[in-house]
Amino acid sequence: MGGKEPHCFFTDQCPAMKIAVPATFTTAAHRYCMWHIMKKLPEKVGTTVTKETNFVTRLNSVVWDSDLEPADFEERWCSLISEFQLEDNTWLQYLFSKRQRWIPAYYRDIPLGCLLRTTQRSESENSFFKRFENPHGTLVEFWMRFQSAMDQQRYTQKSLDRDSDHSLPQTKTLLSLEVHASNVYTHALFYEFQQKCVDSLNSCSAGDSSREGSTRFLEVEDSIFNKTYTVTFNPSTFDATCSCKLFERKGYICKHIIWILSGKGIKKIPDKYLLSRWTKNTKNALTFRQNFKSGAEKLTTHQELEMLLGVKSSSEVRILPPVQSKNKGTGKRLMSKKDQYVAKAQKPKRFCNNCKQMAHHDKRNCPNPAVDTSQHSFDHESDISSLVDSD
Repeated sequence: MGGKEPHCFFTDQCPAMKIAVPATFTTAAHRYCMWHIMKKLPEKVGTTVTKETNFVTRLNSVVWDSDLEPADFEERWCSLISEFQLEDNTWLQYLFSKRQRWIPAYYRDIPLGCLLRTTQRSESENSFFKRFENPHGTLVEFWMRFQSAMDQQRYTQKSLDRDSDHSLPQTKTLLSLEVHASNVYTHALFYEFQQKCVDSLNSCSAGDSSREGSTRFLEVEDSIFNKTYTVTFNPSTFDATCSCKLFERKGYICKHIIWILSGKGIKKIPDKYLLSRWTKNTKNALTFRQNFKSGAEKLTTHQELEMLLGVKSSSEVRILPPVQSKNKGTGKRLMSKKDQYVAKAQKPKRFCNNCKQMAHHDKRNCPNPAVDTSQHSFDHESDISSLVDSD
């Protein structure tokens, strides 16, 4: 990564990682995967509580809520633990003491592009590449399978880019901000932004407001969450921040800021709130394949394999592909005995000149013994001669 540390990364509660992270990174925030923690809940708390009550559902609504402030989380956590009389559970006590490492409320200010809470991205990549890899394969086989996997991802990416570049999604509101978003955002991000535009019209209303110099503090009441959010807005610079911190978490403005900007007659999303990673004009950075270069030329797949193996391929080809044998899976499919009988039974019958019957064969392949036509011909001639002699 060019010596640049990530803002934040996620692991499970590995003791070795707890030691290695602060020894390696100086600014990156280390957080625990919420999924790995929550899957231990039945084992640590007991099946009686997890299966016979609604404790798990209510706990999930607390720990996974990215809209909570730290004080709100602590209040709801303590109230829930007290209600189910789990104050003496040492595992829950430990999790609460380490809440800053795994609860989203404590790292909402970290710019993550979207709110990461689990190791899902890493696990999904593992699942994707497992469809191509073979643990018993050679290094060359691994390289070829890896290239196949990357080619599939590149094809999917190009298909999505083509759809975003040559089509516009349908808008649902009359907001100019939504129309502008349909022109600059990718389709996937636009549909999320579109829902925020719809919610801004249906759930937002004005609250109190105040002014401090050129900055205005506007309260927006949200009927969906039954909460009041504060939007800080500067009309001269178009700077806008919201207490929900959606932009910090996901990289696009929230419905509360959309409501304020629309009310001020702003028709386009300010450039400072258009992250390039979500726009159609974003160009992919250099990939692993593109980094293999010989001078200023881009290497082909064949040249990359030569670099990997450390040898040049021979210009003279002595080994040719073998002749295909007619076994199962090559050429025309070999029919089983059962298939042959079924196919034979479905064929129409025809008249056999040998056995004089309607059957699935003719004179050439008749299973009955051939009739001796020469003997018949001799007897017929004898009969004729005898008749002539008698006359």
